[in-house]
Amino acid sequence: MNFTVFGVNEINKVNSDLDLHLENIAIRGYTIIKDVLNQEELTFASNSLDRLYKVQINEVGNEELLSQINDTNNVRAPLVYEDFFLHKVAANEKVLDLVKGILGDYFILMLQNGVFNMPYNGNKPNAYAHHRDLNYQHFVSSRPLAISALYCIDDFNSNTGGTIAIPHTHKFELCPSLEYISENEIQITSKAGSVIVFDSMMYHRSGTNTSNIIRRGINNMYVAPFIKQQISFPKMLNGRFSENEFLAKFLGYDSETDNDVKSFRLKRINRKK
Repeated sequence: MNFTVFGVNEINKVNSDLDLHLENIAIRGYTIIKDVLNQEELTFASNSLDRLYKVQINEVGNEELLSQINDTNNVRAPLVYEDFFLHKVAANEKVLDLVKGILGDYFILMLQNGVFNMPYNGNKPNAYAHHRDLNYQHFVSSRPLAISALYCIDDFNSNTGGTIAIPHTHKFELCPSLEYISENEIQITSKAGSVIVFDSMMYHRSGTNTSNIIRRGINNMYVAPFIKQQISFPKMLNGRFSENEFLAKFLGYDSETDNDVKSFRLKRINRKK
């Protein structure tokens, strides 16, 4: 380092890359973990997302029906369809080490969405507007409640529409003024295989894709277990992975709302056996 400080009695110290990532998120709201997925894994993820999008279109009938609910170019819960998206993506150790450093040992996966940022054609979906991943929440807490991990399956840059963020906004209750946003938003550039990890309360949006390729990403959101999942993984998975102690907790089997008092009590009694 070629700089120092003056008039300082206390300074934060980092002893590892993990410490620096934690500091980045705490102060500016985001960090980038490089080289999480290799080229073979990126190719598999890209091809699988394209295939699963077609599967999910067929599940509802056609893409026009998705357009009516503003849900085109999203692959919901890909881990339910392909184990790769659980083991290599949602539960990737490089990312979970950072999540644990922020949320502690007990957190669940709230959602996993594959997102396609299409070459710009004049239409702008909701993701182009600044938002928090915890929508409609205008408060801040003393500790983070949710962490988002956005996997870059393709390069995120000014041409492909890399994520645009407003640093530090995870610390303030209100959404900044449009004037402030205009002056202070920044574009995060990151190579394919990297993961942008950020406090889910930081305002951000998708950039405009001016290239001629689809820019793919996979957003995973980890939350304190009292926050409900976007879609119930336990119900979708129908018991899969429930025998694995970590995955059962991670996927929400242990925090799913019980149907009645008897079920509530028996689940806890069975844990004692």
